[in-house]
Amino acid sequence: MLVLVPEEPVFITRFLGIEEPLLHSLYYFYLHDLSPDEAEVILRAYESWGEIQKRIPAPLRWQTLSASVQAPPRQEPEGYRLHSPTGKRLVSLHAVEVSGEQICWLEACHRLLEEAEKARFGALAGALGEIREHGTNLVENFRRALNVLRIHAPPKLLASLKQAAPHGPFLDISLDGDQQAEYATYRDQVVFVLSSGDWFASTMHRALYL
Repeated sequence: MLVLVPEEPVFITRFLGIEEPLLHSLYYFYLHDLSPDEAEVILRAYESWGEIQKRIPAPLRWQTLSASVQAPPRQEPEGYRLHSPTGKRLVSLHAVEVSGEQICWLEACHRLLEEAEKARFGALAGALGEIREHGTNLVENFRRALNVLRIHAPPKLLASLKQAAPHGPFLDISLDGDQQAEYATYRDQVVFVLSSGDWFASTMHRALYL
């Protein structure tokens, strides 16, 4: 199935946070301490995340670089440019192929981590406590990024985006009125999923789309 990923920093930051330090650390440093069932879920989720990450388009790939490495400057034409019916530049969205199985493994992993956090005991809870020393609510970030991948891709908008690079020849795509309406609905869903609960963060996030 095709899901949409927005080319904007709030989503990418949370999406990349699923891998590092969360799943990467659990897989490489704590897997041997967990029960076989827990280890299996984390392994499959880590593999699923990796497969999805490989499919994200080039315009988003540079953001996977370490923060200690300066990202290369963006140059046109890269990816594509999305416009409203009036010609206003919009935040680009990319159609990415994922499987239901991959989403299911990520969902199972999030439930497992959420239950461990609530229990506050056991090897997995201890591992999460050590990883949480990074100062970020990683399990909550996981939930939010996963919920973006679960947003139903609007059909008319998706049909237009299939023409975009790298899947098609078009570097400029202009939405019609119906597609613009679907875009606005999708935008509102993304902002709510990623930034709800923090008025300032939500306001700044929405401003990226204005």
